[in-house]
Amino acid sequence: MKGPFSRRLLMPALLGAALVPLALSAAAFSGKGGDWHEQRQEMFERAGIDEATREALAEARDEHRQALRDLREEHQARLDEILSDEQREALKTARRELRDERRTERREAMQQRLTALVDSWELSEEERTQLTEVRESLYADMQALRDREFDSREARRDAWQALREEHRAALGELLSDEQIAEMKAAMAPRGKHGHGKHPGYRHHSGKGDNRNG
Repeated sequence: MKGPFSRRLLMPALLGAALVPLALSAAAFSGKGGDWHEQRQEMFERAGIDEATREALAEARDEHRQALRDLREEHQARLDEILSDEQREALKTARRELRDERRTERREAMQQRLTALVDSWELSEEERTQLTEVRESLYADMQALRDREFDSREARRDAWQALREEHRAALGELLSDEQIAEMKAAMAPRGKHGHGKHPGYRHHSGKGDNRNG
């Protein structure tokens, strides 16, 4: 039903649609320092931690951070004694190359898993077109949100959360809950959450009986 040409057309759309929730999550909490401070204060309130104890905890935290900074500086000074400038540059280059190679390998492996998963879905040409349109629309909305000014971190977070929910609903119009879960599992690093159904498990998408259970 699906030839190589159709698969080449669909996979960028599927991969893009699958990556959007991750991008939304990262963008929504790009300023999470303030959010974590608020969460920590709420945690202290619930635990009944008094102000004096909070100050002592903050002081201990600052001391720990300073100790880590001092340790990093000592370690760097020791490395500078051992390595020449050329060796340091060679190590930087090797580290960058290995990181890029591993990132490429992970992306290719994820692409292969998604390809196998799509082959089991038997999507119609109309569904493929709709999936592409969903991806393009959501990326446009993401770019608009990045360029938009917000009055507070909370407003930015709420806007990203709303877009994430909109994306999930849009995917829900094309894919079943099970398919969306399978797509997330296919994107997870192997050995972490990559223990989903075998890609040979076949079911149909769309608005049929398999949707939402």
